[in-house]
Amino acid sequence: MAATLQTANLGTIHGKSSDGVTQYLGIKYATLEDRLADAVPINSREGALDATRDGPTAVSLPVGCDLELMHVQHTLPKKELPQSDLDCLNLNIAVPADTTSSSRLPVFLFIHGGGLVIGANSWPQFDYSRLVQLSVEKKLPIVAVSINYRLGAFGFLTSEELRNAGYKANNGLRDQRVAIEWVRKHIHEFGGDADNITLAGMSAGGASVTYHLNSEEPLFKRAIAMSGTYFLREPLAYEAHEQNYQNAISVLGLSDASPKERVKALLGTPGADIVSRLPPSILSSPAIDGDIVPSAPSHAQAGSITSDVPRGKNWCQDLMVGDAQMDASIIAFLFPHIKDGCARKFIKALNTALPTQPAVVDEIMKSYGIAGENTSDDDAFPAVLNYINDVLFFTPALTFAQGWKGNAYVYYFNEENPWEGQWKGQTNHILDLAYLFQNFREFLSPEQKAVGTAFAEDFFKFCHGQAPWPAVTKGTVRDGFTARRYGSTAASPVGTVTKAYGGESQRRPYFYEVTDKVSLDELASVFNIFMAL
Repeated sequence: MAATLQTANLGTIHGKSSDGVTQYLGIKYATLEDRLADAVPINSREGALDATRDGPTAVSLPVGCDLELMHVQHTLPKKELPQSDLDCLNLNIAVPADTTSSSRLPVFLFIHGGGLVIGANSWPQFDYSRLVQLSVEKKLPIVAVSINYRLGAFGFLTSEELRNAGYKANNGLRDQRVAIEWVRKHIHEFGGDADNITLAGMSAGGASVTYHLNSEEPLFKRAIAMSGTYFLREPLAYEAHEQNYQNAISVLGLSDASPKERVKALLGTPGADIVSRLPPSILSSPAIDGDIVPSAPSHAQAGSITSDVPRGKNWCQDLMVGDAQMDASIIAFLFPHIKDGCARKFIKALNTALPTQPAVVDEIMKSYGIAGENTSDDDAFPAVLNYINDVLFFTPALTFAQGWKGNAYVYYFNEENPWEGQWKGQTNHILDLAYLFQNFREFLSPEQKAVGTAFAEDFFKFCHGQAPWPAVTKGTVRDGFTARRYGSTAASPVGTVTKAYGGESQRRPYFYEVTDKVSLDELASVFNIFMAL
């Protein structure tokens, strides 16, 4: 059914309504002069806008959606997903059908993941109609917003010659920032409360949320980081980006071109051609630009209640942060080659990162179950993945909770994957979104549906400013700890745990057993060394 919204600044917007939810799709929030330029927000529009269809996605691998669903281990009906390098900065809005401009509902603004190289708000798993419908049923109605932003080379490639040509670093994060500001300015027209925005994201989207906590200016009231913080997608110094850029230029056959010719080629070569030619070794990582990314992250700063890093500790009221029991499944999925000789490489990485702590190295090897360099790949790889899981997902979540100045809520998603595939019976990366957004309900048992409903309802409560469970006591994750657990216990599929690790949490204590000898930052460096071997 058609729905028409008359706005003061954006003209007449035609959306569509079904099952008690109205959706406005493909609304451009910004324009681009070219594919590397700054996003220019669209704050006024005249006439009528057809917002009944998804807008174009950012240029990325065309099989991205299939890859993500492959890791979820279940498919959804396919959608047409056209791409554009200039018209990709659009967003989707879903609201209860009876919402008016005076409703002032809490806003759930979501940043998709995908490693900053794939992803789109139009992927079928990100349809928010069921989520909003459930929020109404639970009498906790929300306005849900999902955004597109530039990915890959067009979102994150930077170099001195690009900056000299007027192209800033971190286009992808800057796009997200423009989208957040657009929502703050215009969401009241759709019935949302601009003073009550929860910025949420999963994986690289969760990392993006924590990057926006670096802002000096308050951008949102609450934050949700799901299975990802900026420790997952750490920023690189300009020097590292310079080498990355030169590698990209070489792959594209532009090594002998002048700087002007290179920039012209990056702007003029069909985007799909560039994406298809750049290998995964060309990194899509934020840059430490002294602006949107002011410095390299550290556990010492993020985990200290007396630190003002990130700055959002002083203006973002509440934080929800959590992980899935086996988030490192995505590392195995994307980088299967790291299994080869993994015991030898892991031990070398440990000794490189901790050269003066052989006893700690031995303790870690024993804790994770690696006997020595001759441990077979089949035996060692699960152990290495457990370490990667702890360093990229679990400990960063606790670090942010420990150092948060407001209310911090930790959750553990432990529901097992019910579908056939490598990760059946485990809680792999992205599975939590399949439950949260309700788009796989037809393929779940009544008990599994109940987990998804409880998960979503707690998110609604958080958006409404209600405490979904007791917050973590400030400054520690050892005492006064309470986390919400979803799944893995048939008799009690949803409950609370009072220990950060062990028991029902299904989280390992090993990092915290050696932090009196080595820091979390030193333990975290093992991963980067391992991946470089």
